[in-house]
Amino acid sequence: MTGQLVWTELKLLTREPLVLVFSLAFPVTMMVLLLVSFGGETSPVFGGGDGTVFYVTAYLAAAIAVLGFMGTPAHLAAYRDSGVLRRFQAAGLAGRAVAGSQVVVMAVLAVVGATVQLVIAYTGFDLAAPRDVAGVVTAFAVGVIAFSALGTLLGSLLPSARAAQGVGLVLFFGTFFLVGGGPPPGRLPAAVNTVAGYTPTGLLVDSIRRPWLGDGNDLTALGLLAALAAVAWVLAIRRLGRS
Repeated sequence: MTGQLVWTELKLLTREPLVLVFSLAFPVTMMVLLLVSFGGETSPVFGGGDGTVFYVTAYLAAAIAVLGFMGTPAHLAAYRDSGVLRRFQAAGLAGRAVAGSQVVVMAVLAVVGATVQLVIAYTGFDLAAPRDVAGVVTAFAVGVIAFSALGTLLGSLLPSARAAQGVGLVLFFGTFFLVGGGPPPGRLPAAVNTVAGYTPTGLLVDSIRRPWLGDGNDLTALGLLAALAAVAWVLAIRRLGRS
């Protein structure tokens, strides 16, 4: 039953234009534009790497964050609004099964998006290989779990797909462009960098970038993302059980 639910969820989610545009087209397009402008440049504002590594690692995180803030919440909120979650309950599907399916769906879409980005960056912009592949993969996996939990919680709380899209836009753009999606943090005030660094998006970007540069895993960032995942999962499953 759970495998069938995952397959159905994946087909339904990929039919939503907003998900496809923001999870695939948006990160790739923005990454290419920034790499054309800043790729290969070396500067202290890029945190020890060049512009290519800086923006590629940021937009790998974007492939996850955009789904957690926008794709999953809008999808689940639409389910709640239309009574689909109540039908799931009537069919004997527990809230944890619905929540678990979101992890698999997000993982598939995030991996597809990240793969497209990496192929373009390696072939077109001479991207340097990560110095710690295992560390990057670990951070990516923790990010998927944390943002799928956060997205599921948002989707279980927000009353409609339109509300979820609005909140998701604010959360994504309000954090991502402060942690590497736009101007480098070195160009921003120190206070802004401090606050932005502790947002879920900031933690995810840092946890991917550090092992890529060979600086080791950021255990604090990974721990905070894991804690966020645990809390969000508990709350989301309880909420879905009452929907």
